[in-house]
Amino acid sequence: MANNHVIGSGLTEQELQMASFWVRNRYLLGRIGHGTLAAIGIISWLYVFWSLLDAYAISYPREARIPTRILQNQLTVDGLNASAPKQITPSQISVFQATEKRLDFLVEIINPNTTWWAEFDYQFDNAGERTPVRKGYVLPSSKRYLTELGYESKSQNRTGRLIVENIQWHRVDPNAVGRDYAAFAAARLQFRIDEPTYTRDLTIGTQVVGQSQFTLVNESAYGYWNPEITVVLFRGGNPVAATTITRNDIRPGESVPMKVNWFENIAGISKSDIRVDVNILNPKAYLPTSGI
Repeated sequence: MANNHVIGSGLTEQELQMASFWVRNRYLLGRIGHGTLAAIGIISWLYVFWSLLDAYAISYPREARIPTRILQNQLTVDGLNASAPKQITPSQISVFQATEKRLDFLVEIINPNTTWWAEFDYQFDNAGERTPVRKGYVLPSSKRYLTELGYESKSQNRTGRLIVENIQWHRVDPNAVGRDYAAFAAARLQFRIDEPTYTRDLTIGTQVVGQSQFTLVNESAYGYWNPEITVVLFRGGNPVAATTITRNDIRPGESVPMKVNWFENIAGISKSDIRVDVNILNPKAYLPTSGI
């Protein structure tokens, strides 16, 4: 029978080695265990302290500022919207029957903006028919007439709708207007209309026509190329006819007698509204000062 020698009351040699290692290193292993537990405790407390510090000293003030930042951003957006140009508003469109079954269109537009002016394309829609595209503009804090004259319509409907496209807004350059556009415009748009009259006693050939007469006076110190003069006849408070005249130029201080013949010979005219339009923000609109 083989003699199996068992050491240590039935313990294997490996178990005895492990026991011997524990006995020899018990103190060191205890210190390591205690240190590990202490480190875990310290880390846990550090996490607790960091959470409290982050909640009340770091994240809370930052998060408390979020509503303020949202409000500030909203105020910024509101400020941008407030500084953006307001829409141009048109009046009701008037459509007049002209000679040879042609139609004249008239609308007044208003620019409520004090520091913005606009350039655009426009046309009139008459029951699905569109008039030719025209170029238009409107200066700040001003109103003007837009017209389409002598349009040969197929349907002869007297309805109208203004179509404005490709609008380009321009902010007035303060340096270009002396930082006061109102004073800048007042010094340049000094047109006076003297003695406007409308009569119906003119005969051309065998036809009796109406005639408007007035004197256009440029009281400003500036001359202009191609000023547009729009004449609108009213019966009561309603416009009943319109036309637009363009002069080649008008010099500072110049008085120009003008006549407009109305072949429709319109009756019952109570007043005439005559306006002069010059784009004073376009340097090309001015006559050269030399030689004047």
